[in-house]
Amino acid sequence: MKNIINITIWFIVIAGIFVLVGFINVEQKKITCKSLNVTIDYAGGDQMLSVDEIKSQIYVVYDSLIGKRLTEINLVEVEDMINDIPLVANAEVYTSLTGKMKIHITQRSPILRIINSSNQSFYIDQTGVAMPVTPGSPSRVMVASGNIKIKYSDTLNINNSAENSLLKNLYTLSSYIDNDPFLNAQVEQIYVTKTQEFELVPKVGRHLIIFGGIEDMENKFDKLMVFYHQGMNKTGWDKYKTINLKFENQVVCSK
Repeated sequence: MKNIINITIWFIVIAGIFVLVGFINVEQKKITCKSLNVTIDYAGGDQMLSVDEIKSQIYVVYDSLIGKRLTEINLVEVEDMINDIPLVANAEVYTSLTGKMKIHITQRSPILRIINSSNQSFYIDQTGVAMPVTPGSPSRVMVASGNIKIKYSDTLNINNSAENSLLKNLYTLSSYIDNDPFLNAQVEQIYVTKTQEFELVPKVGRHLIIFGGIEDMENKFDKLMVFYHQGMNKTGWDKYKTINLKFENQVVCSK
């Protein structure tokens, strides 16, 4: 008798759960999108995207999401559309039971602005992906100029540029500088010579750093740091015209 009572109770509980789930599903289908909340993580960099810009691009594609049933909105499609925006590194789209649609975006972080020989300008971000320069929203990063023939496209990145070693070298060099607090504060510009070697323009001092290629890059920067601390601090930052790091185990300077 006791077993029959227990089975009956469990049957009622399970039946109640199915009824409740069915009721929730029916109610969820009635929920409409009541608001659109967009947040942007700028990862400590300059603001290059705005909430209004994101919303306007969404509304161009989807007219207005407000008032539509949540079941009629393809969240994956919305997420993919936002992720296709060049300045967006990642986007997550989700909804709440109260009808709020929330979009969280992480903006790409540029580390280098390239100005090519045609005076076309674009950014390379921390992952090596190219980004357009947005009018009115520049990012204060290091600049690369000179003999650069690389042209911008929305598919340009170091992973699909096997034929373009210059882009990879610029990315490797700028990444190293960006990750070093002193160098990031000191190096203002990378100039590409006709032989595709590099010269660095500092923010402090009137000298030009003749860097050469990126081979033995860490050792070259180590020599520069030693020279800055042991040499420049004694002689002054404006004494030398050039600092040449291309020679092994030495730094050659000209006044």
